[in-house]
Amino acid sequence: MLNSIFNLSSYHWNPYSVPYYLVGMLTLVEGIFIFVQNRRALVNAAYALSCLVVSLWLTGMGMVFNSSFEATALLWARWYVFLGIIFITPSIYFFSVSWEKALFPGRKTKKDKLVIVNFLCGLGFYFLCLNSESFISGLWHNSWGFYPKAGWAYIIFVAWFYGLMILMLLNFIAIYRREKDLVVRRQAKLMIAAFSIAYLGSLEFLLNYGVSLYLLAFVPVFICITIVGYSVIRYRMMDIETAVHKTVAWVFGNLILIAPFGVIFYFSRSWCHGLSNLTFFIYLSGLLLAFLIFFRAFQPKIDHFFQRRRYDLEAILSRFIDEIIHLKGIGKLSQRIQDTIKETLYPQKVDILICNQAEKKSPFLVWLAKNNKIVYSEFIDIDPGLAQIKEAAKWYFDNTSSVVVIPLVLGDDLLGLINLGKKANLKRYSAVDFHFLNILRNQSAIAISNSLVYENIEEQVRVRTEELVEVQNQLTQAAKLASVGTLAGGVAHEINNPLAAILTNAQMLLASLDDLDADELKDSLELIEEATKRCRVIVKKLMTYARKPMEVSEVVVVDLLEVVEKVNSFLGYQLQQENITIAVKAEEAQYPAVGNHNEFEQVVTNLVLNAKDAIKRVKKSGQVEISLSKNDNWIRLDIKDEGSGIPKDDIPKIFDPFFTTKDVGKGLGLGLSISQSIIEKYKGSIFLKSKEGEGTTFTVNLPLAG
Repeated sequence: MLNSIFNLSSYHWNPYSVPYYLVGMLTLVEGIFIFVQNRRALVNAAYALSCLVVSLWLTGMGMVFNSSFEATALLWARWYVFLGIIFITPSIYFFSVSWEKALFPGRKTKKDKLVIVNFLCGLGFYFLCLNSESFISGLWHNSWGFYPKAGWAYIIFVAWFYGLMILMLLNFIAIYRREKDLVVRRQAKLMIAAFSIAYLGSLEFLLNYGVSLYLLAFVPVFICITIVGYSVIRYRMMDIETAVHKTVAWVFGNLILIAPFGVIFYFSRSWCHGLSNLTFFIYLSGLLLAFLIFFRAFQPKIDHFFQRRRYDLEAILSRFIDEIIHLKGIGKLSQRIQDTIKETLYPQKVDILICNQAEKKSPFLVWLAKNNKIVYSEFIDIDPGLAQIKEAAKWYFDNTSSVVVIPLVLGDDLLGLINLGKKANLKRYSAVDFHFLNILRNQSAIAISNSLVYENIEEQVRVRTEELVEVQNQLTQAAKLASVGTLAGGVAHEINNPLAAILTNAQMLLASLDDLDADELKDSLELIEEATKRCRVIVKKLMTYARKPMEVSEVVVVDLLEVVEKVNSFLGYQLQQENITIAVKAEEAQYPAVGNHNEFEQVVTNLVLNAKDAIKRVKKSGQVEISLSKNDNWIRLDIKDEGSGIPKDDIPKIFDPFFTTKDVGKGLGLGLSISQSIIEKYKGSIFLKSKEGEGTTFTVNLPLAG
């Protein structure tokens, strides 16, 4: 049986076979091309299978036409030609169902079962073709070559063929009616037209019944694959990447796997000679099963080699997602997105734009926000979805010098855009590139949204902090002015004595101006000068204390002993008028700490005045003891009074703003709170020890200046 097939003398030149070979091979190449672009997609595999069986039919008919002997032609017809013809409609129906499922993934249907049933029916017809003359009873002898003669059961196959053809066309019509996307609707129309034309080739069934006409069945098939190819190139149907070199490389790699089994089959042909049809079918099935096992084991390695760029992109995306989780600033995040795209796709430029409300009113940007699709400049004229904003889209691409715009949409909000220029290698952006960009933009939109929220929160915190600092400064000044008010009586009394001296000497000079000699006049003027200077010193102390914080904000090394002495000279006279004395104890000459002189004076003043008030609650006279000490790292300031002490329940709240133990109208409750803020600002601490009826000691610790 096989000797006649492999014997070249069994064939002759027949020009009628050439178109069948050419169209058959073109169909096979298109099927392989579409399959390798997305091997995991069922719709691509189904279309490739359809192309394979059509190729078997056409190339097989070419071999039948080239056969010189009826026996050889009949072998080709039974084993090869009808393996293609029988499975044409099940395969194309499978393709229509797969495409429908890809477009409507959530839609439940029983068509999957019908696909399986029809393939099983096809196997039944094929078995009948191999083993019974009821299907193919012989060959017709025509002027262009042999042609299979239909048996009595052949009409059943023809009826099944056309019935399944109608179901397939109904599937494409259903897709056209349900789909709202204009591009997909155009694809569906093209599929209806393509396969309707292709099925005109089935008119060759007439030749099976003896009609002697060369019907050019390859012509409608050629038109069909041309229409599908047009749809692939223009609308990127089935997510096809137009890269022919990848297809050729993939086919070559897989031919390496097929070659060993071709060699086995070739050298076993003599052994197969004389086998019955059933035995040969079993042998061929076993060889095919072994090939499938071998192919399944090694083919993924071939795929990995030719799809390694896709795997590389997946690894890049994984690293990118891990990295942007830790980036919060919009600047750093934008830079990371730009770097990832540049290092992966090599565009000549990458621009990331954050949209404001005014920009979002642009018709093109409104469309991007609504549709959330990547737009490629090459598709502007052919994508019906862009028809209404075509001019706006062209204007955008022209003015940004970009060829791809990637919207960053979260919810219904257009956060920003990524504009890509042409590739540095001048290649087109591929389907794999757009798949990569789709995933990257989804993750980028989330990250940018988080960054914008984060920066907005930071800005709000900054504004609130500035407001709080301003309020704190105002409260600090209010507390100072309250203290100034408290001191006003004592200051007025202190100033009164030098003013009296000034007034007395001035009156004396006026009364005896003519009788005074030069020495007496000089003495009186010197007394007036001294009294005036004393008043100036008193007023200067009061003004220095009452300054606003922002006017004296210099941080320097401050001697705390000097601070205590200034406060003592400032408050000492007033406290003496109230029978309160201040005792300062310091063993060292200096106690340097880093801070602001005016702020430290405010702290000591607050604590001394509080101590005075505490003493006056229970006594008519008393003493405030101020002591300074230090070690290698810290300075300690203790201010102790003999006053009423603080109730135990009030101690936890003593540093709270506006909390006071004084009578209503005699305190703002800010002095201790402000004092604590000042001390903590310079890395220090303040605490107290108090027992009701026995007095209170406030302790301030500040780092020793190096």
